[in-house]
Amino acid sequence: MKFGDFIRQCREKQKWTQPEAASKIEIEQSYLSKLETGKSHPSEEIFDKLAKVYKINIDDLYNQTSSEELDNLKEIKQVRDAILKNTKAKTSTTRSWLLSGIIMIMLGAAFFGGAVITDRHKVQYSYRSEGLLQLDEELNAYSLIHEKINLSDQVLNAKRRNLLTRIDQVDEVTTQYKGEGYVQNVENSRRFFVLINTGEVERDFGHRWFLIPALMFLIGGGCSFYISRRWH
Repeated sequence: MKFGDFIRQCREKQKWTQPEAASKIEIEQSYLSKLETGKSHPSEEIFDKLAKVYKINIDDLYNQTSSEELDNLKEIKQVRDAILKNTKAKTSTTRSWLLSGIIMIMLGAAFFGGAVITDRHKVQYSYRSEGLLQLDEELNAYSLIHEKINLSDQVLNAKRRNLLTRIDQVDEVTTQYKGEGYVQNVENSRRFFVLINTGEVERDFGHRWFLIPALMFLIGGGCSFYISRRWH
């Protein structure tokens, strides 16, 4: 909207004729006519009179008048201040949208990475304890069960029978390497775990549901950049 149309609408809202309005503003009707038709622009003194009589809200003037018209009025302090204030507000808003866009793009990229990260493999170690050991027994005592011994050797056969009655096999699987074997203390006894197997296990680190927030953040970031450009 041109400045002339704006002040004409202000006059019409008051239901004044041009002569009536000119009289109240204390200017010639012909000059008011030139202002309303855009053939002339007011000085700061005349603008102050117009603003007082028409009760012009400077923000309404800024929002309803074209930027070209405002440029013609920038020598007027009130208009210049309004332009500066709104320019700062637009700059601040634009920066806010840009920052929001950057943050959302970063979050979207992070979620997208979490969704599509490739599966990884990890080494898994299997340990086995044949049973409980008495505190005075050798760590490899249970190996006697699997050894071939002379049936006439009563001592060894007695030990084997004793071990057979105490067999309590326990397996432990871990991703931590604890050597070829390790001891685990149990109340009044202990267990000796021996490494029996090493293998790789597949672990899926992909979280496919991350794609939903990833898309939301990426779209939101794109919209933020678009809005910041439109409001620039």
